[in-house]
Amino acid sequence: MKKTPIILTYVAIALTVAMPAVVPTGAQAGDEDPEKTLIMYYSRTGKSSVVGDALQKELKADVLEIRDTQNRSGTIGFWRSALDSYLDRYADIEPSKPDLSKYANIIIISPIWNWNICVPIRTLISRTDMSGKKLVVFTTANIDIKKYEPYGDDAPFVKRFFRDYLRKKSKAMRDLASASGADIRGHFHVATKDITEDQIRQDTIQYIQQVLCAFSLPSCVTSFVVSR
Repeated sequence: MKKTPIILTYVAIALTVAMPAVVPTGAQAGDEDPEKTLIMYYSRTGKSSVVGDALQKELKADVLEIRDTQNRSGTIGFWRSALDSYLDRYADIEPSKPDLSKYANIIIISPIWNWNICVPIRTLISRTDMSGKKLVVFTTANIDIKKYEPYGDDAPFVKRFFRDYLRKKSKAMRDLASASGADIRGHFHVATKDITEDQIRQDTIQYIQQVLCAFSLPSCVTSFVVSR
């Protein structure tokens, strides 16, 4: 029997160590880890991707990009996306049904399109069984969608209109996630207009403790209150 040259053995070991972890999308699955987190995101302009990267580095989570087979780049892509979202359409996404069996905690990141979660993420949630999973949602947009929430019924009509409209959209998102079986633990928003990627990261990191507490992870500092 021939012996494997030592140099080839070293190369094989090096490649094994360097190879990144791959998020499973097929049927093979292991036991769910109560501390294991998966981040799934869609990003048309790259800003939601920055949020995902910041969360991954802080939480040491696995990351899965949701891709849309539709070309949504540029001005035409922007208006197509807004129309599709307004009409509550769905998309052809890849992967179509991610395997979540190893994960107890799920983070979904979506840009806001026409006051809705984006079409690819709506499609993902509607097709994915998240029964028993703890879910946190991050949204991104050029505006702070939560700024209208504090207004009371004595506020000017326009502010009350946007408050009620956004509450309706938020409820629709929660109903969709609840229908998937998810245990919704929080919703956080990152406004991205006219700020740098570093600032997007900093604005995301401020929510880390709340995310840890939402998932009841050991690093949670209990003085933090989870935003729902």
